[in-house]
Amino acid sequence: MSWMLANYGVDFEINITPFETEPTWAPICDGFDTPTEALNEQIQEYYSLCAKGYGSGDVIAIRPAYTITGYRKVGDAAQDFIFGQKYNLMQGRRTQLRLSTPNADGTVTRYTNNVTMQEISSFGGSASSGAAVSVTFAFNGRPVVETVAASTALTVTSVAGASAGQTVITVVPTFPDAGCKFVYSWGDTAPAATNGSVLTGWNDFINGATYEIPSGKKVTVAMVNVSTYIVVGNGNATVVAHA
Repeated sequence: MSWMLANYGVDFEINITPFETEPTWAPICDGFDTPTEALNEQIQEYYSLCAKGYGSGDVIAIRPAYTITGYRKVGDAAQDFIFGQKYNLMQGRRTQLRLSTPNADGTVTRYTNNVTMQEISSFGGSASSGAAVSVTFAFNGRPVVETVAASTALTVTSVAGASAGQTVITVVPTFPDAGCKFVYSWGDTAPAATNGSVLTGWNDFINGATYEIPSGKKVTVAMVNVSTYIVVGNGNATVVAHA
């Protein structure tokens, strides 16, 4: 099956603790709306006598860079980190970036690399508009390329919410795979979401949000491809709501 890749199907994540032993990955999405890729190729051209005036060439080097623009969201972990570094130099502008793209078989190709944050702009535009922002992530060296299997099993948990009839539902993994989103449904029995099937009509799921679902009902959370709505992962739980 072929399908169109939408820009929101590409995931960007940034390490917001670059000087710690373990990375802390934060999604670059809230407030950002336009990613742009530039491979920045260096091309060597050749013109030999036997080609009779026609040339050939090779790409001999690249330094990919990704510019992402949008508007300022104060309090977002990725934005606060990025725009907090704009007056830093050298190592103060370096961190790691993860770029993930979905594949037709449900797997994800993930590129992880050291990057330099360049051309940071943390505000701009008219007085009555959201502050326009932009940043460019330039690769430093060759990225690590991984093929990540689809998250076929989701762990769903329901705990009592703050008010009567409310429940807080969480799912692991915390974030959906690249090119996917979480959806949910509930009933007397766990609604079916078979991996590989097309699933429509379910509500979008926000991880860790509060829902009004009676205790004892069954809730199913599914991860679906945003272009095809094919299920690539699912899990369910018995609802525990505040009495």
